[in-house]
Amino acid sequence: MNLVRLITWALELVFAYCLLAVVGLSVQNVPPGTVSGPSWVDEKWPFPIDQWGTGHAFGCAADQCGHEIHLYLRAKIGFCRCTTGVSNDDEIDRVGDLEFIGAHYEPLAPGHALTAGLITGRARLFAVDHPRESPTTVLTIALAHKCDAIVATVLTKPYMLSELEDQVLEFLRSAAVQQWVEAQTGSE
Repeated sequence: MNLVRLITWALELVFAYCLLAVVGLSVQNVPPGTVSGPSWVDEKWPFPIDQWGTGHAFGCAADQCGHEIHLYLRAKIGFCRCTTGVSNDDEIDRVGDLEFIGAHYEPLAPGHALTAGLITGRARLFAVDHPRESPTTVLTIALAHKCDAIVATVLTKPYMLSELEDQVLEFLRSAAVQQWVEAQTGSE
């Protein structure tokens, strides 16, 4: 790692950690409903198919969200602890989809609990290392309902993280996403 890249990564880490601490205290757990605000659009799933199949890719353009956001959402049926769900950071690491972004990643800060409608879990910020490039900052949200995991992988500019999590949670709480969760997990 060259010195400039190391300094850049260290500054992003400190900034991301501070933002995550603030965001962890400000997350509101509101019931699902219709989303007013930014428009999310379907995008093509950009990753290879694995044992969980494809997921849903969504984007929110800069003119809608203030900056470009990409969200990748997948259900992992039967891949969550039935009694505890996603209750700790080890579970985020186990069910998350970070390997799609890069093979070498590390957490930037401890995760925090959150709720998105009928699904609950945790969010955690990661740095994904790439050869000859600055690390990518990724927010992983791992949620559970019954024995099923719902995983959201979110990419955007690292300095927009405080707004990012609120916008993503608002989308995950939307009626359309909640109906999709119910259909995937067999909820009643």
